Amino acid sequence: MFEISEMVKRIQGSERSQRKITVPKGAIRMDRGEPDFPTPPHIQEAATRAMRDNFTHYVDPYGDRELREAICLSLKRDYGVVRNPENILISAGGIEAIHVISATYLNPGDEALVFDPGYSAYWDSIVLFGGKPVFVPLTDRFHLDLQAARDRISKRTKMIFLASPSNPTAAVLGEEEIGGLAKIALEHDLLLVIDEVYHRLLYGEIEHFSICRIGEVKDRAILLNSFSKTYAMTGWRVGYLVADAKVIRDLVGFHKALVICVNAPAQKGCVAALMGPQDCVEDMTAEYTKRMRLVEKALKGIERISTPPCEGAFYFFPRFQHGVTSREMTNYLADRGIFVRSGTEFGGNGQHHIRISFAISIEKLEEGMEMLKKALDEMD
Repeated sequence: MFEISEMVKRIQGSERSQRKITVPKGAIRMDRGEPDFPTPPHIQEAATRAMRDNFTHYVDPYGDRELREAICLSLKRDYGVVRNPENILISAGGIEAIHVISATYLNPGDEALVFDPGYSAYWDSIVLFGGKPVFVPLTDRFHLDLQAARDRISKRTKMIFLASPSNPTAAVLGEEEIGGLAKIALEHDLLLVIDEVYHRLLYGEIEHFSICRIGEVKDRAILLNSFSKTYAMTGWRVGYLVADAKVIRDLVGFHKALVICVNAPAQKGCVAALMGPQDCVEDMTAEYTKRMRLVEKALKGIERISTPPCEGAFYFFPRFQHGVTSREMTNYLADRGIFVRSGTEFGGNGQHHIRISFAISIEKLEEGMEMLKKALDEMD
């Protein structure tokens, strides 16, 4: 048979690519990073209307002009910053955006800083395109150690990938942390990629600080975002990048080679998402808050497990004290119908952690957390 390429072989060994996908009937799925809500009706209707109006052909590779203008308006509304359509590239979800960045700026042997624990898609992408991920440990509460980042920069370092709010840790980085990272990027002439996909999912008094608010790094910062989590649109596959106009022109080349353009009717749905009523987001966040509190309370009732607070997104990343690895724990729980994600899928410092998603109903969460407690109490 035909042999797969060396490029694909580079990512075959990742834990992300090897996790179980066969789910028995009755299992509780606390492993999925996907909203369980339907896409709001006004968004669906906008896409349907676009199809009826025959908006079903190729569009500008940079993205539909109306959508890029809507993103600019949302940046002004949310952060008070001015961007123009030439600063926007519409991507096929956040994953394609990550690959476009890696493919455009990394040469074989180039290094990129990633934070550990962190979203594994970053280092999969870096490795896929011949780069080397350099892992920077986070603090015990999953915030930045800026000196640790400085210590890992070499002559081959080209960029930094980071998410806030974080998948898997649910940490939200403040202005001081983002500003410190921006300073490092300036000092070492690095590209700074901040993934803000969960920027509207915040809890308590936590506020989101966007990289686009730091004007000093406007020429080297890339804001990565998507409609998937905020508007329950994971299957629509629409994301976007905000960057200096020259950076956007650099990125569009590989983007065109990969997908030509993003689904046209879906982009009209995204216009409605940004410009339409936002009460749908508020309603979903209110429900996530109830679920978050349920899981937080349940975790406090389980012996030999501890967790930092959930600041954003829809995850907990608790640490367990049982004498097994994260993968062994994940498999043990899966055999009992409890699906979570292994902490080491997100980096070596995720050892002895699991990721719990509360993007499922209250009823399923209650059942799942009871099953989790029982399984852990029975463990040697």
